[in-house]
Amino acid sequence: MAEVELKIKGWCKNYPGERPPRFLRAFLLLFLSMGEAHGYELIEKLKDMGVKYETYEVGYVYKTLRNMEKDGILESRWNVKEKGAAKRIYRITEKGKQNLASWAAVLENIRDSIGNFLEVYRQVNKQ
Repeated sequence: MAEVELKIKGWCKNYPGERPPRFLRAFLLLFLSMGEAHGYELIEKLKDMGVKYETYEVGYVYKTLRNMEKDGILESRWNVKEKGAAKRIYRITEKGKQNLASWAAVLENIRDSIGNFLEVYRQVNKQ
């Protein structure tokens, strides 16, 4: 069998062992880089991208938004001008834009690593 070079790039400094990375923060940052939004809008955008959360998991999205705000990568304000209940509106900060750029690099590394994996897999399995 021919020597095959397997290139695996580091995905993320915070990658915890064998647990797969979660990309919720990356998606939320991407959406907020396009403009401010409230939580329900962000959840709908996640669904549009194929990232679905069950009703009981929606709280995780809001918890993530609050944690991102604590980390200084998002800011929020209450919108009380619209009819109905007040909604918290989120927007990305400069620190958040830098974090989004880091996520983009991480996701490119993952894409490259998966591509390399599949290339080697096809060579080994002659597909």
